Amino acid sequence: MARKSVAAVDEDSLPPDMSRRERNKARTRTAILEASISCMAESGVQAATMDQIAAAADVARATLFNYFPSKNDIIDALVAENDAGFFVAIEGWRRATHLTTVEKIAGLFAATDHYLRRAPARRRVVLSMSWRNWGLPGNQQRIQRVVDAFTALLDDGRHGGDLSPHLDSAVAGEIIAQTYMGVIHAWRMDEAHPAANRLDVVARLLATMIAPGTPFPERAPLPPRPENYT
Repeated sequence: MARKSVAAVDEDSLPPDMSRRERNKARTRTAILEASISCMAESGVQAATMDQIAAAADVARATLFNYFPSKNDIIDALVAENDAGFFVAIEGWRRATHLTTVEKIAGLFAATDHYLRRAPARRRVVLSMSWRNWGLPGNQQRIQRVVDAFTALLDDGRHGGDLSPHLDSAVAGEIIAQTYMGVIHAWRMDEAHPAANRLDVVARLLATMIAPGTPFPERAPLPPRPENYT
């Protein structure tokens, strides 16, 4: 049995005018999702039961079903939060206007490595859920959003002058996105996969592609601000 969840909502992330009731609901929802990850990491996604999750979250079974009518609803919520974390992260890097595009990519890839290294069993279970329907036609929109996010990052560089105006941002964005997702997928599939070294090498190769001759930072910059992805 997984330990009871001790998850807490980041109070600063909640709207200041949120009522006490709504804050309590947010805390309960977070506890359920955190407990779900723990149970699924321990027992497996398929084997984990709603009763296990309710016990781990320290909520009544009826309360759990009130928030999430089925385990699939929990999985959908975890996948949505994982996706949202990535977009929060990349938007943070885009706002770091003091950094070059190469530095932003170096930082993003290094932050991803940091994310994967923290509680790897938990990260793998979330990523496994995220990838379970990745290849289905209905998920093409999810993939395209990742591609669009990298394309926008490159467009920022072109408009800012640190990337060539002749760079095809759409093509380069797709290459970067697919490579980025590929390394993460390989890490998810194989516990022995050297994701840390691979992410650094890949970032350097991609930097050479988008900005030939631009020095790669000896030390990747830190995330521009605290956010969920790291």
